[in-house]
Amino acid sequence: MNTESAVVRLPDGVSLSAFAPVAYFDKHMDCIRVVTMDRSVTEHRVDGFLTLHKSNHRLDLDPEYVGFTIKGIRHLFESVGLDLNGVHRLADIIDRLVKHRPGSAMSTMLELVYREFKENGDLEVDLAA
Repeated sequence: MNTESAVVRLPDGVSLSAFAPVAYFDKHMDCIRVVTMDRSVTEHRVDGFLTLHKSNHRLDLDPEYVGFTIKGIRHLFESVGLDLNGVHRLADIIDRLVKHRPGSAMSTMLELVYREFKENGDLEVDLAA
């Protein structure tokens, strides 16, 4: 039996780190992407603004959804009175969107799905990046 271990050499200046949940603004696609677990996903479009990321492979205690995308950020932010510059807490963005469209498919799904993500801490979205 071969007991040698493989060695992976990374390019200079590259390091590996543990996965951390992230929320970021994709200015080219005009959306906020939220990734809470490092998993392959299938995207399920809820409506014109919201797409949920469902984990393709999960353990019994893992959440069913491991991310989501909110599309049309420029329009949504203008509608709810949020500034398109600076850094916003993800919880504040979701709160404003849910209050702006109560009972809509987007607000209902965000309320349900975001409950699972709150354990990941207070994610921020930098709109100036």
